[in-house]
Amino acid sequence: MTFDIIAKELRRPTIFKNEGTLLPDYVPINLIHREEQMRALSRIFRIMIDSPGIASQKAILIGDVGVGKTAVAKRFGFTLETIAKERKINLKYIHVNCYKDRTFFLIMKRIIQTIMPGFPDRGYSAQELFHTIWNFLDNENSYLLITLDEMDFLTEGEAPIYFLSRLSDEYLNRKQRLSLILIVRRIESLEDLDGRTRSTLLHNIVKFERYNSNQLYDIVKMRGQEALKEEAISEEVLRMIAEIAASKGDARYALELLWRAGKYADAEGSNRILPEHVRKAQADVLQIPKNIILELPLHERLLLLSIAILLKKKGSAHVTMGEVEETYKVLCEEKGLEPRRHTQLWEYVQDLKNLGVLQTKVTNMKGRTTLIGLMDISVDALESILR
Repeated sequence: MTFDIIAKELRRPTIFKNEGTLLPDYVPINLIHREEQMRALSRIFRIMIDSPGIASQKAILIGDVGVGKTAVAKRFGFTLETIAKERKINLKYIHVNCYKDRTFFLIMKRIIQTIMPGFPDRGYSAQELFHTIWNFLDNENSYLLITLDEMDFLTEGEAPIYFLSRLSDEYLNRKQRLSLILIVRRIESLEDLDGRTRSTLLHNIVKFERYNSNQLYDIVKMRGQEALKEEAISEEVLRMIAEIAASKGDARYALELLWRAGKYADAEGSNRILPEHVRKAQADVLQIPKNIILELPLHERLLLLSIAILLKKKGSAHVTMGEVEETYKVLCEEKGLEPRRHTQLWEYVQDLKNLGVLQTKVTNMKGRTTLIGLMDISVDALESILR
């Protein structure tokens, strides 16, 4: 019975010819409307090709969610690696997501696993792993361009950034083997860095503005041509998707709308994506992807669940930090867990704010109080995911 259901479904016609080109991990060869950012990165890191080892370069990419920072960094890095290879330069590009690898040790582990597969990462400190990496690069006459994406989520503050950005001081009379691209959402994320580190990093800032409706139309049209069969979507529907997504200037949101609308068309046996399919997609597309929430550490999830419970109970737009802490402690007691202290919970709130899940504001009513609300996700949807 189960086999027949699955086999029948897999035989049904589909409007997709290459569905994977609409998924978040896909990086197209040509990133339209991000040509200037590509040129800026090329100017900054040209020295790695023209004069390898002369200097360590750094750049910071700044912009909101869905504006192409990650895609540009990946496409630039892998293209630079290819050009270097053609010129007989051993250059490796490595992309590290600090949302997943939040400590200096995990960053070093990710890098060493990439360039030295099979190296035993246990039993070493982060600094020991780094020196092993550097010695390997020296022995192989190789270079690294490393992107630290979602840098806002590093749990060790400025220490990893300080260490990596000041390497040129420690290795002053040796070839410079490592250059950096840092990706953040807001320049304020760098305010906690000390003056020396900040001055080292702020020379090369590449800004990403939100996409407008016409730019989003160009993006969904190009991806639609890659992903969908011919005549599966009209200009009108492409414009509709672009206009919906333009409120946030978010290309990722636009592409998910296109993908989900295509899924609705398939489910209904339609050979075209219709406006109603887009409306249905809009109703169930979460601005915050479910997997992002589920991958949060346990106590961040418990904190989020506390906020959802309180907002639902009170029927209000915001709850106070004090109320959230009390509900969080009750949840921890129910699960037999030791609750985190106030300072740690405050860091969680800041992380979730950077992620775009929470919004906060400070009020002076009855003393200085922090109010917490949700961004771009309903209480019911959040509670459903966390439960």
